[in-house]
Amino acid sequence: METEMNITPADQLEQLLARIALKDQAALKQLYDKVGARLNGVAMKILRDEDLSNDVLQETFLQIWHNAGDYRRGESEPMTWMTSLIRYRTLDKLKAETREQKRRDQFEEVQELFGEVHARSPIAGLLKREIDSQLGHCLGTLDVLNKNAILMAYYYGYSREDIAIHVEQPLNTVKSWLKRGLARLAQCLDH
Repeated sequence: METEMNITPADQLEQLLARIALKDQAALKQLYDKVGARLNGVAMKILRDEDLSNDVLQETFLQIWHNAGDYRRGESEPMTWMTSLIRYRTLDKLKAETREQKRRDQFEEVQELFGEVHARSPIAGLLKREIDSQLGHCLGTLDVLNKNAILMAYYYGYSREDIAIHVEQPLNTVKSWLKRGLARLAQCLDH
């Protein structure tokens, strides 16, 4: 019979995972107390943002709660298994944040391109109507594919990936449509 002194840290983690598989909440708390800081450190190294790494840590512990029964010691050590869970979640979060930042950057780029006027004055209102009219005219000069891609991306907020799926075209094709369309639009607005 094993004594407490012969139990390795990996054995302790494995036992906690086995109890979590049986939905033992106390075991989940014990596991969190033992490895939460280390796992959060993995997320923090990649994300470099405390709030995001804390979110990923919570998501990972929820995943552990639901999937502890899938853990097999013969395939990996407990800490390795949990580290891979948080690492994948962290990379997914990083991709999502990068996509969101690109969307924000694209929105700002369009505002600059269209000369978005923020002032609230009668002259600003006249300028805005003139710009809107000119923009409508210039959009009308684009071919349908470029025009629709621009409207989907910048008016309706679709990502490039979403547009590619919607129009059933490769992502690079959609990027080309947007790039060409914006270049033509800018050229038309300059005249």
